[in-house]
Amino acid sequence: MNTEVPKITAYPIGGRAREIVSRDVKLMARSYIRPYPLIVKRVEGAVIEDLNGNLYIDMTSGFGTLPLGGLNPEVVKSIVKQTENLPTYSLRATYSEDALELVEELSKIAPIRGDVRAIFVNSGSEAVDAALRSIIWHTDKRIFLSFIGAYHGSTLAASSISFNDSWIGCESGFMKTIHTPYPYCFRCPLRLNPSECELSCLMYLEDVISRIDPRKISSIILEPIQVEAGVIIPPKSYTESFSKMTKEKKILLTLDEVSTAPGRSGRWFAAEHWNLDADIICLGPQLSSGLPLGIVLARESILDLEPETFKSTTGGCQLSIVSALTTLRIIKDEGLVERAERLGRNILRRLKDLKDEIEFIGDVRGLGLIIGLEFSGDLELGRRLAKIFVKECFRSGLIVRRRFSTIILTPPLNIDEKLLEKGLEIFETKLKELWKNHRHKRPV
Repeated sequence: MNTEVPKITAYPIGGRAREIVSRDVKLMARSYIRPYPLIVKRVEGAVIEDLNGNLYIDMTSGFGTLPLGGLNPEVVKSIVKQTENLPTYSLRATYSEDALELVEELSKIAPIRGDVRAIFVNSGSEAVDAALRSIIWHTDKRIFLSFIGAYHGSTLAASSISFNDSWIGCESGFMKTIHTPYPYCFRCPLRLNPSECELSCLMYLEDVISRIDPRKISSIILEPIQVEAGVIIPPKSYTESFSKMTKEKKILLTLDEVSTAPGRSGRWFAAEHWNLDADIICLGPQLSSGLPLGIVLARESILDLEPETFKSTTGGCQLSIVSALTTLRIIKDEGLVERAERLGRNILRRLKDLKDEIEFIGDVRGLGLIIGLEFSGDLELGRRLAKIFVKECFRSGLIVRRRFSTIILTPPLNIDEKLLEKGLEIFETKLKELWKNHRHKRPV
């Protein structure tokens, strides 16, 4: 691929691209809202080529599904080799040595309380669904505790335990779920000062549990980092007390690591930052470099299910499994977990220095290569600024994500450092331009 990146020489949806967009409008559900006028032709590493030959730096890792970027040679080789023998065959009918090897590898690094068993499905959402079903079977309880801002997927059960603006007006109500405040210290949901609140959000959770009776609660579902809510990271004091509470009250802890594992946070699992150990962990297609895959890892007793209790015809496709094995091996052999921590620390330092210059940068936060920059002041103004910023970056050949008033950076773990530097230079330049053009709209 051309090394002159980024390179924008043509209108992104001109020519044939415009025809494709018109067909899409007629044929696809209206729920699909694309933040970029982009038709992807090829992705190599952290570089996207569109249908008109424009080249972009992708700082989203394919919206969080490509930890090694696109077309990683070793991943591609493993997939091609697998297609020559056995592209797929249902795990519900036959055994797979590759599937067992993947579970064994994950068991070595997963922060699970005890021996591990696994369920294979097709996505992160399905993994959450499978986890919930297994928990109900194991506990015979049907009340779940989740958090405001949570996003666990788009399937029926996963959406029931989510608390996300995308689902307002179409909540399924399928699972009995109580949502409590997540420790979002920059915009405290309880409107308290984090330095003086004495973990009021945790006290709120404890009060809810006491009113329900812990013996009636099936599990608490936690994202160690709420990526989809804008990279919300709980303080260490919260997670330490939270972990102690779940153990004392003997409540099952389910961790949703679909957006954070493997390796993206600078640890194999984000929960390791706080020494959280879980009863159940849900994983998604990051593990398989974007191919359809979801895995539930859980304590042996939780997945000691009756025969035929749970099965998935296509869950655990051989192509996805070998891709996951290769992805894990590359991350380990190339030291990408440690690299994510190092690069992320440097990016955070740069953006925090920029925060001192630009008044409307309210908060910079992150772990590893999961980084959020949030605009300050009024939330609605912050959202408008974030929308403008994403568009301006796109026009300059840089693709970043937005959630509410927060800009999210999740580049590939193995991104070329020169390319990363180019991306950060564009990012910083566009922030300064935005500040120059909108500084009269000061935060309130």
